[in-house]
Amino acid sequence: MNFLLRIWATFLIAIRRIVAQRWLALATVLGLVASITLIMSIPLYADAVYYRVLQEELAKAGQGVKGDNNAFTFLFRNIGSIYGVKDWEEIEPVDQYLSGAAVEQLGLPAQQVIRYVKTDNFRLFPANTSQSYASTQEPLEWVSFSALQGFDEHVTWLEGGAPAPASADPADAIEVAVTAPLAEKIGIQVGEPFMTFRAMETSAGPRTVQIPVVVSGIWTPNDPDDAFWFYRPRAFDQQLMIAEASFEGRIASLLEDEVALIVWYWIVDGSNVNANEAPRLVARIDQITQRAATLLPNTRLDSSPYDALKKYQASAQLLTVLLYAFSIPIVALLIAFIGLVVGLAVGRQRNEIAVLRSRGATATQVAAVAFLEAAILGLVALAIAVPLSAWVAQAFGATRSFLNFTLDSQLRVQITTAPLQVGLIAVGVTLLAQILPSIGAARHTIVSYKQELARTVARPWWQRAWLDVLLLIPAVYGIYLVRQQGAILSQVGAASGDIFENPLLILLPALVALALTLLILRLLPLLMALIAWIAAHTNSVGFLLATRYLAREPGLYSTPLVLLMLTLGLSVFTASLAQTLDNHLYDQSYYAVGADARLVELGAAPNMGEGSFGPPGASSAESTPAPQSDQSQSSLTQITEPAWVFIPVDEHLNVEEIEAAARVGKFEGSLQVQDRWQPITLLGIDRIDFPKVAFWRHDFASASLGALMNSLAIANDGVLMERSMMHQYGLRVNDTIQVRLRATGSNTPIPMRIVGDFRYFPRWYSPAEEGKTLLVGNLDWIFEQTGGERPYDVWVKTAPTIDYEQMVRDLRQYEIAVLDYQAAPVRVAEELRRPERQGLFGVLSVGFLASALLTVLGFLLYALFSFRRRFIELGTLRAIGLSTRQLAIFLSCELAFLILLGLGAGTAIGALISDLFIPYFQIGSGPTANIPPFTVEIAWFAVTRLYVLFGALFFVAFLVLIVLLMRMKVFQAIKLGETV
Repeated sequence: MNFLLRIWATFLIAIRRIVAQRWLALATVLGLVASITLIMSIPLYADAVYYRVLQEELAKAGQGVKGDNNAFTFLFRNIGSIYGVKDWEEIEPVDQYLSGAAVEQLGLPAQQVIRYVKTDNFRLFPANTSQSYASTQEPLEWVSFSALQGFDEHVTWLEGGAPAPASADPADAIEVAVTAPLAEKIGIQVGEPFMTFRAMETSAGPRTVQIPVVVSGIWTPNDPDDAFWFYRPRAFDQQLMIAEASFEGRIASLLEDEVALIVWYWIVDGSNVNANEAPRLVARIDQITQRAATLLPNTRLDSSPYDALKKYQASAQLLTVLLYAFSIPIVALLIAFIGLVVGLAVGRQRNEIAVLRSRGATATQVAAVAFLEAAILGLVALAIAVPLSAWVAQAFGATRSFLNFTLDSQLRVQITTAPLQVGLIAVGVTLLAQILPSIGAARHTIVSYKQELARTVARPWWQRAWLDVLLLIPAVYGIYLVRQQGAILSQVGAASGDIFENPLLILLPALVALALTLLILRLLPLLMALIAWIAAHTNSVGFLLATRYLAREPGLYSTPLVLLMLTLGLSVFTASLAQTLDNHLYDQSYYAVGADARLVELGAAPNMGEGSFGPPGASSAESTPAPQSDQSQSSLTQITEPAWVFIPVDEHLNVEEIEAAARVGKFEGSLQVQDRWQPITLLGIDRIDFPKVAFWRHDFASASLGALMNSLAIANDGVLMERSMMHQYGLRVNDTIQVRLRATGSNTPIPMRIVGDFRYFPRWYSPAEEGKTLLVGNLDWIFEQTGGERPYDVWVKTAPTIDYEQMVRDLRQYEIAVLDYQAAPVRVAEELRRPERQGLFGVLSVGFLASALLTVLGFLLYALFSFRRRFIELGTLRAIGLSTRQLAIFLSCELAFLILLGLGAGTAIGALISDLFIPYFQIGSGPTANIPPFTVEIAWFAVTRLYVLFGALFFVAFLVLIVLLMRMKVFQAIKLGETV
């Protein structure tokens, strides 16, 4: 009983401490909510986004269900025509299992369980024929008997109705239903009798079976795309559908091996499947498949989400690990905030703890109170974080870029036991951050506490341990490796070639930022001492007091300053990285396509007939041979028709969404350099239309695109050449080169003149990809040299909201033969929805918002508690003659120094690591990975918003401090005892 009373007393003390410090408790809860929410949202997002990918893969594989994205389908099958026709008695055990127990064993709610069974083929004859069915008479059709569960509910009866169960009398006709195509093919009427015939070999010798049938109805499917139809309805056109009782009774009694095919088709609800459940579901599918094959050999699972589920589970777990690794810097900032708040709370409670220890309380009892207090706050935070984490996971799915949540998030987010377990682990970790300071304070009695209070505040523990200097070692080594390798990671393996699959790409810059931040804080007292020496020569008492305080007691403000500098530094780096990656994604996609869209088109040959498109020489059925030419006529006077005829490119502008169009032709050939022929690609362009549509960046060439087009206008035979090729072979502008083109069909070289050069050109990836260089010339002049127009692509500039599929359909209405197309906006949209990309920017965006707001809150708390901690000191200064104005200058200068230093140093650190690391983020394999090159952009607009946020912080904190100073009473501050 005493033990329970002690626990109850400890619990009451913890509750009273929380109530007494409710604002600090609220700040702690906010930090805990932010940390736990971020940690829980990662597995929720990974599970939800890959569940979406799972559904997309099932739909592509034809295993999706129309109108129900959460449905899974399973199709078990035993094919008698391959593995041997089966008797019904052999089928019954596996049928009972797959129609009942197996569905329950799967563990997912069953929406539909369908069994389909059919016989081998029979010959169908009219019932009143006078000839023997065993003769050589040709049947009306080859048909089979089949039975399908739930058939009646999914068809429309054009005539008649569903077949009734057959009687046991072999002389009675079996009612059958036929499809409308079969009825039309052989003229079947409802009520018309037929005879089915089959000759087969049995153990007793040859045997013939004749089964009379009568048509009960003619059917057509209600919805051919309904999930019920595991085969297309046309697959039943040669089948006589009978009642299931007719198959199991009448057909099974007449035939020895009646089952030529049996199918079990399940539609189950997969909405509750998650990444943690996937392995168990895969194991159950294996068990069911093995059991079915044991009951009936060669029973196979032909269609299921089995493979997709295995990939789903592995991908979700990998993404979870990656995002946790990416979130380490953010989580560290959040835990630092929790440590700041707990440190402020414990600092306020240290006198109380010392009194308790002096009056007989043990360190264990003090730790127990702190544990209960932290546990209560942690559980409250967990209760808030659970629903909030689901909302944050949805925000991840809507992430377009850093702090950009404009995509449609249609994720199925489920709160399962796994995220809750992660949340409890997070609560446990944060408990340590809250308990350890209290355990440290519990070491002191009232005497030792007063002795320590009289000493100068010690430097932070990480400075005493030289952690900042030690962190510089891996940071400098990481920078050295980047410089040596040309990338943050060596390009070995698939993962190393993708920024969104390498946590080290974020962790290394964060490590450098942390090392620089701690190093600056070590040097800061020296800087403040210098400023204090300068301030001593001024008349500003407040300014002098602020600088001396910051120089002498760095341990008191180190944590909020670390929060501010790291938050700002990582935010500048993250925003700059996101802006650079977004711009590069745009540049890379448009460079690969060349313009908004590239249309692959084919012209018309003149002898193919109007409206026909294809290669020259293809003839139309309606074309007539040309008359034979006069042999006496000179060949010079004969006019040869062009090999191709093309609709004018301006016709593309008839489509309203197309704003400009340009022809771009590609020709293979060779270039004579140093007495040998080097393979080349010659790109022909319309110099007038090309600039209207082409993607171009200023660093692609030393001259502007307009200047290059003007150079081509001066000389019809002019070409632009890639600069490295010119340097390699000593070529210069205005040099004449000799080129052979395959399209001419001749080895005669064509002289061309170099009129300009370039580094990069849209859709060209240097000799590393194709082993050949690129020339760019005038398309019409090239056509003259090759004897007429030839197929070319059309690059178009389009409206931002265009539907490219509809654009292609509209172009075809104008008889423009578009064979295929590529669209840069489509490529961009697909890349933006990559789970890794959305997850990374989602974690960084949400983490930044949380850390920024908590940093602001942490600074406000620091300002308030710094004022309360120095209440006696400020009262003494006020009593010896300092004015309220001087004290306001003192506190405002102190706060301004910290905020300005944090802003300046954080911005400098962020810009530095951006310049150091972002250029090396362009990693990958293949020639297309690094073309076009990165253009690093510091996100100054985002930095400006941060300045506004922290400027508002300074203003609010300054107002609060001024109000507190105005309300301070000297007689309250100058008193015996402790601070208020």
